[in-house]
Amino acid sequence: MKRAAQITLSILFLATIYSVPVGQVLVEKLERDERPGVLALFGRAPSEPNLRAFERELEEASAVAQRVRPLFQLGRYVTLGDLGEKAVRGRNGWLYYHPEVRYLGEPYFRALRAEDRPVGDPADAIVDFAAQLRARGAELLVVPVPSKPSVYPELLARGPRPGPALATHTLRFIGELRRRGVDVLELHRVFLGARSTHPRGPSLYMASDTHWTGDGLRLAARAIAAHVRATRWYGALPSQAHRRYTIQPVTIARQGDIPRMTQIPDLERLFGRELVACARVLDANGQAYEDADSSPILLLGDSFSRIFQSDEPEAAGLIAHLARELELPLASIVNDGGASTLVRQELARDPGQLEGKKLVIWTFTERDIRFGLHGWPRIKLTVDGR
Repeated sequence: MKRAAQITLSILFLATIYSVPVGQVLVEKLERDERPGVLALFGRAPSEPNLRAFERELEEASAVAQRVRPLFQLGRYVTLGDLGEKAVRGRNGWLYYHPEVRYLGEPYFRALRAEDRPVGDPADAIVDFAAQLRARGAELLVVPVPSKPSVYPELLARGPRPGPALATHTLRFIGELRRRGVDVLELHRVFLGARSTHPRGPSLYMASDTHWTGDGLRLAARAIAAHVRATRWYGALPSQAHRRYTIQPVTIARQGDIPRMTQIPDLERLFGRELVACARVLDANGQAYEDADSSPILLLGDSFSRIFQSDEPEAAGLIAHLARELELPLASIVNDGGASTLVRQELARDPGQLEGKKLVIWTFTERDIRFGLHGWPRIKLTVDGR
């Protein structure tokens, strides 16, 4: 009997161990019609980076994990209030994106171990990009966008209070760029100044979303426009180049992106939709604002430039309001999460978009300094785009 029990337990143990990989192969072959992912192991050199990358790919592709993880995450949130690795729960129903909190709390990227630093040096990439633009007759204005925890830390934890000290890494980075001749607009002081002047004013960020509100983006647009208006080339523009825009107030109900990023089932229902006051920008004919490829200004941006601009209610985002402030339509290249590299790659594929440009405004969320998608490689703006 004892021997039989040992054999039975051994069989059950082996069945449990092998059921996951065997089941994964069957799912990939029968349901997905894919080549089994485990075979990728034999196509790479057995180095530590390759093995770690292979391990991450297995975790992400695991059919068992995809089915079990959401239920486990929901149970963990219900019992412990834990939102997982993507989000941090704040006070008064506020949610924060974990990489933004991590960016503020960890050492400056130059103080990290080599393997933890961004791929490519952010400052070197920006200085190189500015030099290439200058050779083509265009100036560069860099605008790091403050993250929600650096502007509203008091709703994340009871101790911190709003102040420049929470933006130490970004301010240090801005100082480095300025010393190397790059024009940078510091939005942190603009946002913190607005909070100090109007402590009971409208929120600049949404409670369950990573992005700013309509009030926040309009504040940024005014600050950027004031900086641009001070340039010599803008003052030399003929009067006929300017266009008048009006605004149309509108309130939308927006579902925050942070509950969705946690991938916890039904979490979006628990937090519901947030009412956001926006203002659509209309031209002289009452039509929604549209970009103009012939504009002397090209804006490169991420989802902070996309929100309310190309999604609901449309023509109410940073780009439209900056155009209204400058009385000048803009050209733009926007990629969600890709402002560190992907927007430059798109521009490099078609550098003709720089024709006639006097200014390139490059906006990216401050966490990209450390966590930019695809890092910060230098990208050559060749004549033919190849």
